[in-house]
Amino acid sequence: MNDPTLLLSEGQKNCLRLVAKGMSSKEIAKETGLTPQTVDTYVKASISRLGAANRREAARALVAWEQGGAGEPVPAVEAELVSNAGEQSSAESWSRWLGLPPLGGRENNLSWTQKTVQALQVAIVAAATLIAIALAMAGMLKTFS
Repeated sequence: MNDPTLLLSEGQKNCLRLVAKGMSSKEIAKETGLTPQTVDTYVKASISRLGAANRREAARALVAWEQGGAGEPVPAVEAELVSNAGEQSSAESWSRWLGLPPLGGRENNLSWTQKTVQALQVAIVAAATLIAIALAMAGMLKTFS
């Protein structure tokens, strides 16, 4: 493979370096001052330009090239633009398990009814949490008084 540094912009290379460190798009956005959507755009463009199968493979190829001058060649496969679904944080997986809407990222194309249901789910989880905290506090007060 030719030098991948010639194929990528400096922003794309920075994003891939942070992907190689195991960072998610949201974490990269905070680190670089970009939006998560811009980070995803840079990473997807990098995957396509390098002919990599996914973001990790593209990041490994760039880092290997920068460290050794000629990393392992990336297989010439059709670019597979992958989302961050496999890189969810534990908070995001809990949100999915509870049926809560995702934090940022996707465009909101829910109907009015679906939005109402989502808002009610958030309200119910918040109310249950507050009740649990209140009961725990009451129990502690009873125990220590």
